[in-house]
Amino acid sequence: MNEDIRSAIVALTGHAKEVIAGSYENVKQIFSLTDSTSHSPEVADLAETFGMMVVKVEAREFALEQTIEKLKEEKSKVELLVKLRSQLSIIFISTVLLTTFYIFVLGFLESQAICNLPNINQIREYSSRVVEVITLGIVILFIRLMRLPLKEFGVTFTGWKRSVIESVVVSAVVIGMLAAFKYYMIQSGSSLFSETTIFNFGYFGITYITYLLVAPMQEFIARGTMQGSLSLLLPGKHSGLLAVLVTSFLFGALHMSHSIALSFSALLTSLLWGWMYERHKTLVGVSLSHFLVGNAAGLMGYWTFF
Repeated sequence: MNEDIRSAIVALTGHAKEVIAGSYENVKQIFSLTDSTSHSPEVADLAETFGMMVVKVEAREFALEQTIEKLKEEKSKVELLVKLRSQLSIIFISTVLLTTFYIFVLGFLESQAICNLPNINQIREYSSRVVEVITLGIVILFIRLMRLPLKEFGVTFTGWKRSVIESVVVSAVVIGMLAAFKYYMIQSGSSLFSETTIFNFGYFGITYITYLLVAPMQEFIARGTMQGSLSLLLPGKHSGLLAVLVTSFLFGALHMSHSIALSFSALLTSLLWGWMYERHKTLVGVSLSHFLVGNAAGLMGYWTFF
């Protein structure tokens, strides 16, 4: 056998073993054999063919490695998503269970069994707040244990300015509608309201001040925790809308023990505040609107017949 061919075969065999081992460091040396002035045409052609094959193998191996890396990244994302959905499911279910317990407590407080107790209205008010605080504490505990960011539940100032502006405008419209309805009732001679003024500051008390804390607490439970986690759990582009509807009807039912009127009012305001929260993903605006509308409705006497 020609010595040139023999040395070429030995060299190419060595390079082939390196390629099999996954090393492409000496690929350039293969193309040094393609010089037809230094080697026979057969050796040059063989080296060129072998070199191109090695280049293609390297390219395919590189593409395969890239694909594997992408698959690993996608797998990590899926695992994180599954973990997040599992955590959100726990938070959502816990909130629903606590809310259901709250409904039973409200039902008991409105029952005939204790309606004749002294200071029953204060007992109902304080009991409701205690259950809300317990619910808030348990939910926050779960969120912290799962190391979830509170901003995912609306505790953020991102976009708060637009949220506040919208909140003030929407609240002004709602309060204006409530005032207009009361004015119409007064002018028509209806006995629905006991006073003849739009606002009665005789209703003002400590609960109107503490509502500054109660409103954000209720919004965190309703909008941030329940609606927020549900919108992330539900699939599809309409998940936010479905979350608003589910949460609103649930909180409408929550007030059923008081009266149909309060339940319907809770449903409407929950739809409104749910829509506002879905737009801005911050509790700042909806909490402000809840505080303004709730206190204004109280000063107009709406709570007297709810």
